[in-house]
Order: sequence, then C-alpha cells, then structure tokens
Amino acid sequence: MNPDSLQSVRFEAVLERFEQRDRTHYIDVPDEVAQQFTRTQPVRMMCLLNDSIEFHCALRPRGDGSFFISIGTPIRQQGKLRLGDTLRIAIWQDESEYGRKMPEELTELLAIDEEGNRLFHALTPNRQRSIIYYVDGAKSPQVRVDRAIMMINRLKINPSGQHE
Repeated sequence: MNPDSLQSVRFEAVLERFEQRDRTHYIDVPDEVAQQFTRTQPVRMMCLLNDSIEFHCALRPRGDGSFFISIGTPIRQQGKLRLGDTLRIAIWQDESEYGRKMPEELTELLAIDEEGNRLFHALTPNRQRSIIYYVDGAKSPQVRVDRAIMMINRLKINPSGQHE
C-alpha cells in the first residue's frame, strides 16, 4: 500500500532500546505526530521504515504522555537496523479489519468452521492478532494450515483463548 495515498505522516527517529524494561527496541514518535492519531490509548498503525519495510504496529503510550513504536527482531533483521540508526518513518492509520494481515489459511478455515469463526470473533482484538501472528509466522502453507487448525481447536476447548 502506498502511504502517500493515505493520510500519512513522515518523520525521522533514532532506533533505541529500553534498558530498564524488557530491552525492547523502539522509536519515539514525536508528540506532534502522535497527537494527530491519538490522545491516550494505543492505536493500530501501519509503519514504513526507510521507504522499504512496511509493517503493522501500534502507537504505544509511555505513561508520560509520549508514544513509541516497538521495532521487533524480524523487522530489525530485515532492514539490517542497528541500535542508534536514524530511520526515515512514515505512519498512517491501519484500516485493516484485524490490525494485522490475515493469513489466507486462517481465513479459509474460519469460512468453513462456523463454531471456530464464532469463537475467534468473540475474542478481544489483541487475542485475535496473537492467533493471526502465530499462524502467519509459519513459512510454509501447510504449517500455516496446521497452526490455524490447532489454534481454532484450542479455542473450542478453551473459548476465552487464555493460556491455562
């Protein structure tokens, strides 16, 4: 998707890491940028780094009124990004239904499994994204099918989707 065709905002930020927390890599979002999208709650966004790496993310509140975006290991590896690098960023509102790309295999399973579909859509958006992320993380279509079936079967046993 072309961020210029949507209401995107561009800025630069340095890749940093939380030392006190969980050592997550992140970029700070300037206040004037974050305020265009949200005031206090996390908001699902699309992010484009260095005009080449597009991914789903969230504007996450720090607790002091400022916001950041987590930059996970797969994205850092794909872009060969290192701590301290200055990145060119474009962000725009994520208009996708789930806040992540839905794998075809999971879409097809939900289309034929009425109970699984009902249980999946009864989950919180965060739990839905967790399942989508897990299924989509498999490299081969067969493993994505197997993961989709396994996750929907788990929902049938434990409809809340919480770990036991």
